[in-house]
Amino acid sequence: MLMMQKMILIVWPILMAFGCVADRFIYDLNTPDRTMKLSSELNEISGLEMISDSVIATVQDEKGKIYILDLESGKIKDHFDFGKKGDYEGITHYKNHFYVLRSDGTIYKVKRGKDAKTYHFKNSKNFDFEGLCLDQKNKRLLVACKTHGDKKKRKYFYIYSFSLEQKEFDDKPVFKILKEDIDKDFKPSGIAIHPNGHIYILSSFAKRLLVLSRKGEIVNQVKLNKSLFHQPEGITFTRLGDLFISNEKNDYTPTILRFKEKK
Repeated sequence: MLMMQKMILIVWPILMAFGCVADRFIYDLNTPDRTMKLSSELNEISGLEMISDSVIATVQDEKGKIYILDLESGKIKDHFDFGKKGDYEGITHYKNHFYVLRSDGTIYKVKRGKDAKTYHFKNSKNFDFEGLCLDQKNKRLLVACKTHGDKKKRKYFYIYSFSLEQKEFDDKPVFKILKEDIDKDFKPSGIAIHPNGHIYILSSFAKRLLVLSRKGEIVNQVKLNKSLFHQPEGITFTRLGDLFISNEKNDYTPTILRFKEKK
């Protein structure tokens, strides 16, 4: 009996802690408010970026093309080329330009009808990047590193930054997160900043959504339902906080899921 009481005293705070974390999460990720089935042209849909209250921009990881989608239906309203075929993994928008991330860390600055400018991540050998978003407060882009180039450093995952003023990557990562604190298989596939300042990071590989504070502290983490999130790659928010997550085809229909904040 004494042993049982000790176990209860140890386990109960842990259960309470997980319960409190779950209660604080502001979305019900098991119940989308809208599911948009996408055209087969977007089977490899990757990054997402909210452009206005009516349209959303995306890329897919095979073509150098930006797609503009209707926010309610997910239908393609417009598209235009910006580069050659490649593995494009993220998109964001700042001051009339799109910024697109290639998996080797190259960032494309894109404006329709103009040649794209490119900026390269130094010493990118064996690095793999997935996820790009605007950090407007700090005038920078956040770039999620899926796989570090140095095998000895892969027990962490890293978020780097790209200065919009200096037009270059900062040498050191902004955030360095120990995978064991979340999931040993956690590899970022998308990143976005909520209007409240929290940083949301998707992992398609681990089927998790991680929430960080602006200081990089773990605020929350949620296990994703595989039947809804068969391959989550892109994430973005409306100015009012509605959450959008895209899924590549991966034996299913490509989708964008919309979630409203719980009241």
